[in-house]
Amino acid sequence: MIRVLDPDVAARIAAGEVIERPASVVKELIENALDAGATAIHIEVQEGGFTLIRVADNGHGIPRDQVPLALARFATSKIQTAEDLSRVRTLGFRGEALPSIAAVARVEILTRTPAETEGTRLIAEEGQQTVHPAASPVGTVVTVRDLFYNTPARRRFLKSPFREAERIRETVYRYALGYPRVAFRLILDGREVLMAPPGTPLERAAIIWGREVADELIPVSWEAADLRIHGLISRPSLGRASRAFQHFYVNGRPVRSGLLAVALERPYAGRLPAGRYPLAILHIELPPSFVDVNVHPQKAEVRFSQERSVYWGVSQAVQNALAGFPRPEGIPTPWPVEEPLPTRRLTEPSVEYGRPPRWRALGQLLQSYILAQSEEGLIVVDQHAAHEQVIFEQLWAGSASTPLPSPAVLSFSAREAEQLEMELETLRSLGVDIEPFGGNTFVVRALPAPLAGVSVHILLDAVLEEISALRRGGGDPRERIAMRLACTAAVKAGDGLSPGEMQALLDALLETWSPSTCPHGRPAWFLLSREEIERRFLRR
Repeated sequence: MIRVLDPDVAARIAAGEVIERPASVVKELIENALDAGATAIHIEVQEGGFTLIRVADNGHGIPRDQVPLALARFATSKIQTAEDLSRVRTLGFRGEALPSIAAVARVEILTRTPAETEGTRLIAEEGQQTVHPAASPVGTVVTVRDLFYNTPARRRFLKSPFREAERIRETVYRYALGYPRVAFRLILDGREVLMAPPGTPLERAAIIWGREVADELIPVSWEAADLRIHGLISRPSLGRASRAFQHFYVNGRPVRSGLLAVALERPYAGRLPAGRYPLAILHIELPPSFVDVNVHPQKAEVRFSQERSVYWGVSQAVQNALAGFPRPEGIPTPWPVEEPLPTRRLTEPSVEYGRPPRWRALGQLLQSYILAQSEEGLIVVDQHAAHEQVIFEQLWAGSASTPLPSPAVLSFSAREAEQLEMELETLRSLGVDIEPFGGNTFVVRALPAPLAGVSVHILLDAVLEEISALRRGGGDPRERIAMRLACTAAVKAGDGLSPGEMQALLDALLETWSPSTCPHGRPAWFLLSREEIERRFLRR
């Protein structure tokens, strides 16, 4: 039998399309604040947003006679007709956010407009509303308590409060990066994790990503007809292991788009190593009629009517910005070696042996594999996997530290600093002499000998990426961080090695406890036996 659902049940179902988790609440309330013309937004969160979310702004507020409509579904001041959907410039327009939040939480709204001398407080709980006068500054404060208290099944499928707080932090950072002229303040469980006053895009990037990263950003500005693209991108000297640092804004709206990411990354081909991704804060501005913003429940995706033009424009804008960073003309022929390759210092000390080595280096294949002769036949060694295993075992055993020529002082974002501080003892146990240096800054005075010569910033960036992976997947922090440091410091495929360096690496590998594999379990070498070689030439 088909029945019309009770309005309360229907409201809870509809809320699920808009409010997936606590970060969804924060997103919707920040968008409301920005649409209200706020120049300062204060966000407070407790227990990952399940207990409390409070968003306060200094926008134009809600007139008292319209406050009861704030929680009515599809009641909005942004549009009036279907035609208005093609002219939307605000972040919100459906009138679903506040009703959806009120369907799964206890909500309080305190608001006042500049024209009013007295504010208004609305309290909504269990479908009931009460409205009465109250003292209030100009603007709006929305307080959300006990999120998902009436939908326990939804609550069970969400992450821990810590992980949900991380998602909220990411959401706030996304809007703070896109709106540098708006002040943002974020407090998680009583601790201030972001204080960003109004500033330039570069100043905002420095606050959230750290000054070291901001120094590697360059401006983008490109315009053609009705399309304008501007923002910041990273130099080819800086990359990350994921696209988490890529932010796109279409007419101010943060959006996800794999195709925009591809358009951004294409000009970096040949400039950025494989597996590394550029950082970006890119704004794409075009007439609203060319963008359909009503294609996703959370408005996280858009559809362009002229997709090719937009993607071409992004690539062109990035290409122009990177014009001063030419692609390498080519790489030297790896085999045979006509001229001695520039030597690259490996961390293994040279050792004089009184007998011939068990493996004798013959040469390098494709600048990635060492060919060696042994009594059993031909050995093919993956130079990266082999060096990685050597460094890992040295770190794991507690290699002696080598003081840096001068201490390295590095700045990080608030989130990165917090993550790093949680693993300081782990880093020290591996030989990294690091300590806080005030604010979100750390000083490194010494590195373990196997890491000498590697950029401290590159090493700590790798550590931060591994810490984030640890939070998602678990594991032994010391082992995982040692593996990541070893992988970062090891020679890479494509690195040319001198004969002496090849021999030193082979000798060091044979001294390890487990020379057959790298720390991740991949083979470090294989044997092409004498019998196999003779069989291939039909000598057997």
